[in-house]
Amino acid sequence: MDDVVVVECATTGTKGFPIDRVIEVSVCRMHRDGMDFDTVYDSFVYADPMDIGKDALDHLQNEYGITAETLYAAPEEGIVVKELFSKIKGSECTSFNVNLTFGKFLCVEPWDLNMEITMLPSIASRLPPEYSRSLPDAYNHFCPDNPMDVSGRTSMDRCLMSTALMMRLRQDGYL
Repeated sequence: MDDVVVVECATTGTKGFPIDRVIEVSVCRMHRDGMDFDTVYDSFVYADPMDIGKDALDHLQNEYGITAETLYAAPEEGIVVKELFSKIKGSECTSFNVNLTFGKFLCVEPWDLNMEITMLPSIASRLPPEYSRSLPDAYNHFCPDNPMDVSGRTSMDRCLMSTALMMRLRQDGYL
């Protein structure tokens, strides 16, 4: 197996495109032996808070700690899309919940990673059912002592947690 690319997103909601949109995208690459990883990419995506609305802003603040100021300072979506493509095109990719991350967001416009990546099953699908619904719960259980030193709940924090789970699964012989 080649290196595995783990991708996680912060979004304005969980309904997917066109109702919700990506506000942050993060990428880590786990080395083939599962012993090490690299952070590859992390970027917020510009959004006018007036356009996305109060419910989306509340969701961003409550779920990810993202504020309106962060949205104003971020690069335009088209720039982030091109940068993400350049980092992961041709890679084997996964996330904690592939259906949410890719199915509802990154495999639809403007991201449309269809035919650009090889999608692997969700990390959650390799875990016991009681840990397959919550990334923080799975991370805390399978990766005690916070090996990734995650202190927040941003997309990169989620990407680091997912990568740690992948590494643990590889080291334990489940991948």
